Amino acid sequence: MPNIEMFVVEGYSDQQKEALVAALTHATVEAIGAPIDSVRVWLTEVSPRQFGVAGKSLAALGVPRARQG
Repeated sequence: MPNIEMFVVEGYSDQQKEALVAALTHATVEAIGAPIDSVRVWLTEVSPRQFGVAGKSLAALGVPRARQG
């Protein structure tokens, strides 16, 4: 049973998150031949203040939140 855990910066719409879950699932099925019903995906949303790149939080870097789509 493949398990995928992905951390994303908060701000994506429910529709975008549904599309991401579907894409991750289908990529796993295609890549390793896993039965679609066996693929599990967890999305964890993280505040820009709690996600860092190059020693600084995204909030400190001024990176905008995810665009709503």
